[in-house]
Amino acid sequence: MNNPQCPLPSSIESFINQDGFPCVGAKIALNKSQITTLDFEDIRSDSHNQDILSDIYRFIKNFNKDKKLYSSLVCTFKHSSLEDEKDFELVMWDKLQKLHNLDSRLYSWDKRVSCDPNDSQFSFSLGGEAFFIIGLSPYAQRKARRYKYPAIVFNLHSQFQVLKETNKFNALRERIRKNEEAFSGSPNPNLYDHGVVSEARQYSGRSVDNHWQCPFSTRSKK
Repeated sequence: MNNPQCPLPSSIESFINQDGFPCVGAKIALNKSQITTLDFEDIRSDSHNQDILSDIYRFIKNFNKDKKLYSSLVCTFKHSSLEDEKDFELVMWDKLQKLHNLDSRLYSWDKRVSCDPNDSQFSFSLGGEAFFIIGLSPYAQRKARRYKYPAIVFNLHSQFQVLKETNKFNALRERIRKNEEAFSGSPNPNLYDHGVVSEARQYSGRSVDNHWQCPFSTRSKK
């Protein structure tokens, strides 16, 4: 198990600027100053959930797929105590659940994706827009997910669609996978193409088996 006492990157900039860091998209986003980083207290606290949602809605509103491809919003929780990688997985999904519960009062799920976390077409949704979620924590087994603080990265799915439409997505994906294998020292068993299995399995970064049940359920807009 990873020792959280080992020095870990303490800023998103230093995290992405690690030698050999695999995510090409993150490097491009950083170079273009298109990563929005927000700092909050304990990930278990509900006091900032509405603030996070407001920031996500602003991020969606300001996103321009013609000018701002490779954009991410990162929420870090610097005053959180975690026991291990599974603990992070549970608190990450609890945070996503509570954000969804608030969001569902205003917005329906993005109709372009499934709201069933067991469905191969699932993607998380806030503000009526689909997101691919990336969880980071100090206990992550994969080096590419190992960060000093618990963090949740929100990536709009619409930017991936633009890359597919311009025939750039497949090459970028394969390059990232090769980089990740070199960076972490082994192939990532959790990586799947969208539509093969539910992408929910990838969100926390923890390797899960076929019996894994996603601790998340959707609500209808009220």
